[in-house]
Amino acid sequence: MKLVPQYEFTEEQTRALHKARVLEYISIAYLISVIILMYIVMGSSQAMKTAWIEDCLSLIPPICFLIGTHVCWRKPTVHYPYGFHRIISILFLCAALALLLMGSFLLIDALIKLSTQEHPTIGMKEFFAKDIWLGWWMILVLLWGIFPPVILGLAKTKQARMLNDKVLYTDGKMNKADWLTAVAAIGGVLGIGMGWWWADAVAAAFISFDILKDGWSQTKDAVTGLINRVPTSLDNNYLDLVDKAEKMLTEFSWIKQVQVRLFEHGHLIYGEGFVNTYDNASICPEDLRDAMKKVRELDWRLQDFALTVEPHVDSKK
Repeated sequence: MKLVPQYEFTEEQTRALHKARVLEYISIAYLISVIILMYIVMGSSQAMKTAWIEDCLSLIPPICFLIGTHVCWRKPTVHYPYGFHRIISILFLCAALALLLMGSFLLIDALIKLSTQEHPTIGMKEFFAKDIWLGWWMILVLLWGIFPPVILGLAKTKQARMLNDKVLYTDGKMNKADWLTAVAAIGGVLGIGMGWWWADAVAAAFISFDILKDGWSQTKDAVTGLINRVPTSLDNNYLDLVDKAEKMLTEFSWIKQVQVRLFEHGHLIYGEGFVNTYDNASICPEDLRDAMKKVRELDWRLQDFALTVEPHVDSKK
C-alpha cells in the first residue's frame, strides 16, 4: 500500500508551532484564573453566570489544539494511509457543537428570565471590616477578562496563518472578541446596581447569542471541512488553487486537457488530476513525475497529488 508522504515542518513553521503551544498553555492558565475568580464573585447575576460558562467553554479550543497537534503529525500507517490530519477537523466539530448547544440553552434561559421579570440582587461582601458592594468585585474580575484575551488572540491568529490551523485561528478570533462579553457583563452588573432589573437578563442574552453565533459558524465550517470541501483560506474564502493547477498543467506540451479536484485534509491538501493527451504525444513516467511535482510546488499544503492519463476528459459543464 502506498502511503501519503509525511510532511516535515520548515524551521519557521516549527517555531510557530512551538509558540502556538505556549500561547495555548498560557490561555488555559489564564482562563482557569478567570473561571475561579468569577465563580467566587458570581452571586445571582445571570450575566455573570453566562460569562462564567462562556469562559469554561473557552477552554475547549486550546485543549483541542494541544491534543490535535500531538496526534495529527504522526506518520501515516497501513491502516491510516492518509495520516491523521483530519483529527483537527473532528476536534473542531466537537468544540463547535459544545458551543452551539450551550449557547442555545443559555439564550433560552436568559429569555425566560427576561419574560418572567426576575429581579436579581447583588449583596455586600465584607473586606477588611468594611462592607463593599459585591458588584465592584465582579467588575474588577471582568476587567481582568478584557485585555489579555485580545493580546492572546492577536498572537494566535498570527501563528495560525503560518500553520494553516483553523482550530488555532478560530480560537484566536474568539479571544479577540471576548472583550465584548466582559463589557456586556459589566453593563448587566451596573444595571442591577442602578435598579434596572432587565439589564442583567439582556446582557446574559447578548453573551448567549455571541456563544450561539460562534457555535453555529464553527459547526458549519467543521462539517463542510469533513465532507471534502475544496480548499479555503482561514477566513473561509475559496482558493483559486484548482484553477492555478489546471492552468499550469496545460502549459505542458503533451497535455491537451486537464481537470483537477482538490480537498482539504486537516492542515494539508490532497488532490488528483485527470489529463487527456494529444494523439501523437509520447510521455514517460518522468513527465508525469515532473508535472505532479510542479503542482505540489504551488502550495506547501499540497502534499499529495496524483495524475491519471485518460483517453478522453469531458469538458467542464
